[in-house]
Amino acid sequence: MSEATTLVEQSADWRSEARVERSARLVRNVALAGPASRNGYRYAESALRDGAALYDRKPVFLDHAADSKRPQERSTRDLVGSVVHPRFEDGRIRGDIQVLDTEAGQTFLSLVESDAPGVGMSHVVLAERGGDGTVVERIHDVLSVDAVIGPATTTTFRESLDPATTDAAAANASEARLAAVLLERDELAARVAVLERRRDAETSRTAVQRMLAETGLPDYAATPLFVQQLSVADETQRRVLVAERRELIARASLLRPQSAERRDEGASAAATFVAAIRGRRR
Repeated sequence: MSEATTLVEQSADWRSEARVERSARLVRNVALAGPASRNGYRYAESALRDGAALYDRKPVFLDHAADSKRPQERSTRDLVGSVVHPRFEDGRIRGDIQVLDTEAGQTFLSLVESDAPGVGMSHVVLAERGGDGTVVERIHDVLSVDAVIGPATTTTFRESLDPATTDAAAANASEARLAAVLLERDELAARVAVLERRRDAETSRTAVQRMLAETGLPDYAATPLFVQQLSVADETQRRVLVAERRELIARASLLRPQSAERRDEGASAAATFVAAIRGRRR
């Protein structure tokens, strides 16, 4: 048997069918607990069905206890009223809240009637969870039901939370978040690809410069075109290209300068050349 623990959590749709009867100081049909909570727990149907009676005459307060470790220690100044006629309906525990004619009670009714945003109902229960810790299998006791401010929500007392509408909105929100995540992923992937190309180019340039320094090729041999060829080649191809370039340089160094023989070495040819320089013909 699992150990019972104190759970403090807000009902996800407590306000969807609630209505106020101020003359009777009564807020009817409040959802006190349902199959799922905002804290991520799920309630077994048997836990809700068997636990409904535990809410009868339980106190309702403004705000949670000041000390979360002592939720039973409450001030009478914060007492709104109590839960009456709790029942299990349509997969959740519902009940009416009988409101006292006190300052806290009047504040509570004013909050309900004003549709104040961010106000929610939260129950404090002693409950037993299953092995994975996510499913509440039994409610042992109800300490209180509290009207609290939920900073994470902007819903109001009278806002309808029709399940179909809620599911559709949640699905649309999920799809929007997924689309945003996918877009961010693609943008990051593109940035990574650019950075990888820059890294590869820099690595290639460094490798080419090191190889040229090691081979001892003269500067005139490392033409821009030759360096570009080396940059896009792999290691084996680079060595072949460098070897070929060295061989060409070596062969060129063995060749002696040559000039074409003169076709006419006679005096008339020399005279013609001199006359041409002087600007006249013979």
